[in-house]
Amino acid sequence: MLLQAEHITFGYSSKTVLHDVSLSINKGEIVSLLGPNGCGKTTLLKILLGLYQLNNGGVVRFEGRDVSSTPKKKLAQSIAYVPQFHRASFAYPVLDIVLMGRMPHKSFFQRYSRNDVDLAKNALEKLSILHLQDRPYTKISGGERQLTLIARAMTQGAHTFIFDEPANGLDYGNQIRLLEELINLSREGYTFIKSTHFPDHALWVSDRVIMMKQGSILANGRSDETITSENLFELYGRDIDIHSLRGNFKVCVPNKLGPANDSSKS
Repeated sequence: MLLQAEHITFGYSSKTVLHDVSLSINKGEIVSLLGPNGCGKTTLLKILLGLYQLNNGGVVRFEGRDVSSTPKKKLAQSIAYVPQFHRASFAYPVLDIVLMGRMPHKSFFQRYSRNDVDLAKNALEKLSILHLQDRPYTKISGGERQLTLIARAMTQGAHTFIFDEPANGLDYGNQIRLLEELINLSREGYTFIKSTHFPDHALWVSDRVIMMKQGSILANGRSDETITSENLFELYGRDIDIHSLRGNFKVCVPNKLGPANDSSKS
């Protein structure tokens, strides 16, 4: 087991946000947290990252070790956070943004080595954006920025990525491109935990979906078994045609779990 959260109860002041939440993540999985605004998705992600101290019980373990007792610099070498929005204040070249991923491996005044630069360029090349290395980060598209942040996380040395709404604000083409890259990287053993408002995205690419409502887990299972009309109605209070969500899958995103005609995803 790569990552485990056991009996997480968490609140701000007198308001409880998460109620006895338990989950586990395996290496190489794409796991989507699905739920309406205010259900606790972002709070849970930050707890998994070790950014919030648990105040009402529970424990998070990464590779068997309590996250709260793991030095933050050490944890950052294994788990990377890719934010929903990132707007740099200065027009750093894309390569410099990616090189910032090496900071957990450096002392404060240590300069980047040739190996650091090679790692950054390899990550850019793997994501097919090496041609952007000299472009100002402030001058590239939203989709290219998200891929740049993934390259930075890869350069960080992390194999577990935590995303908060990674496709939010991207046009449809960049959404699909991002989802394709997640699938490609998961096949290489990278692990992705992401929150999303898009049931169709979760269905297309996720090995597993965790549905959250009012701070509790409503459902947790394989995407094709969990994303049902009944569960979506319970989550959003709307009748949703599940067949319409499945319809574009084969066209848009290659099936992570098998060939395009795999009946489990059709």
